[in-house]
Amino acid sequence: MADEIAEAVQIIRVAYDGIEIAMKIGSDGLSAVKKVFVVLKGMLDYEKNLGRTSMRKLLMRGGDLQVLQFDNSEIGKVKRLAKKYGILYSIMPNINKNQTEIIFHSEAVPRINVMLQKMKSGQITTFDDYVKKSDTDGKNKLLEFFQKQKEGNEKFQSEEAEKAGEIMQGLIEKVGLYAVENKSVSVDSIKNEFEIGNDDAKEIIGKLVTIGAIEKSETENKYEAVMDRDSLKKRIKSYRSIAERIQAVSMSKNRNLTDITISKTLIKEESTVAVKTRVPGTWGENVRYVWIRKENIMEINNGKTLLTFLDSEKEYKLYDKNNRVAETVKGSTLYSKHYDSVEAAVRKRYEKMSAEKSVSKIMEEQGRGK
Repeated sequence: MADEIAEAVQIIRVAYDGIEIAMKIGSDGLSAVKKVFVVLKGMLDYEKNLGRTSMRKLLMRGGDLQVLQFDNSEIGKVKRLAKKYGILYSIMPNINKNQTEIIFHSEAVPRINVMLQKMKSGQITTFDDYVKKSDTDGKNKLLEFFQKQKEGNEKFQSEEAEKAGEIMQGLIEKVGLYAVENKSVSVDSIKNEFEIGNDDAKEIIGKLVTIGAIEKSETENKYEAVMDRDSLKKRIKSYRSIAERIQAVSMSKNRNLTDITISKTLIKEESTVAVKTRVPGTWGENVRYVWIRKENIMEINNGKTLLTFLDSEKEYKLYDKNNRVAETVKGSTLYSKHYDSVEAAVRKRYEKMSAEKSVSKIMEEQGRGK
């Protein structure tokens, strides 16, 4: 019983991507086990990118994994024999110039031995030993390969996101100019004219409404252009600038940024580099203020509103009426508690838009029309 308990203590179980991986801690200690797990995780991600599932299936069988090493020239024969004998295997990334490695389950060892009799080269080793041998001169080739793969995927995803952002920005401008030319637009007209989906059409209209380029018609289910061509281009340029900054900050810090609008009536004071605004929903003795850098702000709605963003991972300092730090709040919490409902109200107001225009607004518009 004591031996069984000692044996059990040496087993650790790690869950990844819905699979429980059991590993035994040998004489090399926990650091070696960690290295093996990183390689297994790397293999799962590697195969996922290639659209394969062999490694996943092997791990779901449980038990020990073995590695067959052989000359590169025999890869064709190995594939044919493995298929003939019904052996499930996963091909390791080619980190050695002259050799190829496949991983297989220990239950297939007898069939692998039959294969070896028909091959010119090849040897079986444990998976742990294979990982250990890949570590030469203090540099583990396997770990290096998987790290490069991870960095490559992140770069690819970032580049794809950047391209998607550029396409969307271009569409916003094209749709805006289309609205100016036709005096108005609708979701259906955008979908038909630019051959885009319903969600993309709604998003573009939302952006154009936010920056004040179009307004919801009071009588029809469409949005009327409220800018001329030159004014629209200038506004789009300003919006693109802040949108690019949001994207740049988000990618460089791997953070989630959410754009928000703040009424200028909430501004308490400002410096040369930042603006101090009252946090919505706070007042009296419990009033709170937050500073926002001017480089992250764009004026919209004829200068009455600030368009900016919150970093969900950033810790924001909130100040009381005496300009002392009262508390520190995470961006995601600050948004959900104080800005989310405001944003919803702004969107709703834009959707109903101008049911009651003030006299000063009407006079201002008439003055511009002279």
